[in-house]
Amino acid sequence: MPASRYRSFLLLGAFLVIYIGWGTTYLANHFLLRELPPFVIGTLRFCLAGLLALLWVAARGGLRVQASDWGGALIGGLLLIAVGQGALIYANQHLPTGMLAILYASLPLWSVLLEWLLQDRPPLWVVLGLAIASAGIVLLMGGGLSAAAGPMQWLSGALVLLATLLWAIGAWWLRQRAPFASPATGLGLQMLIGAVVLGGLGLWHDDWQALQLGELSVQGWLWLAYLVLPVSLGVYPAYFWLLREVKPSLVSTFAFVNPVVALLLGYLILDERLSLSAGMACAAVLVGVSMIIFGRR
Repeated sequence: MPASRYRSFLLLGAFLVIYIGWGTTYLANHFLLRELPPFVIGTLRFCLAGLLALLWVAARGGLRVQASDWGGALIGGLLLIAVGQGALIYANQHLPTGMLAILYASLPLWSVLLEWLLQDRPPLWVVLGLAIASAGIVLLMGGGLSAAAGPMQWLSGALVLLATLLWAIGAWWLRQRAPFASPATGLGLQMLIGAVVLGGLGLWHDDWQALQLGELSVQGWLWLAYLVLPVSLGVYPAYFWLLREVKPSLVSTFAFVNPVVALLLGYLILDERLSLSAGMACAAVLVGVSMIIFGRR
């Protein structure tokens, strides 16, 4: 197989991993939040995943951390994991899921804006694709916009927008830095740093006082294992690899596709209603993402 075709298959596979993997976290969190406080979920998930990543590297005799690795670990752990995930978990207490998904879909817009300001002007296809995908998300999640917005909802919405901006900055910053000496070591360090910050947020939010881990059901343990193993240890490596291979604005298209995946899973598993307008919105998102991929091919 020619090297260019092999690389194309790798890129396609990595995109499918982050599109589907992170799209399924809505469903996993839906079930876990019935049994565990929100920041506890994030802390346990990233602490266990980070430790497993470092143990795997240590078992192979390759656990070496260079001084230059700490900068990237702090950027990823703070901006992408702690802030990116923490703000979404907190906002989930006050915002409808639809409104939250719309706000989260602002990530690609920040990424394109940063590239425009700091690097180069995006092609017309990318701008049109972003517009179409954004319209699809608004149509898809429009029900969340009808909810009456109180002070905590406005604060939560502002936090999510700030978190997506910081995620975009962190992703761009990581791309500019030298790669980790060991990708698995860098992944583990980022997750442990994020887990420590999320654990502190859990103390502030009194999540640990409400923890009853011994009463977690078998289904709860399975969902937690799913978030730790296939999602955290499978999706994040694919995401960080893509950041090195293609434009961050292209990688950030997962923010458009994940709500579509979540909607389809809700229809198939949770018996949620899938309307004609929702189907049209899904089609618009897929068309928009295809245009972004074509423009950044």
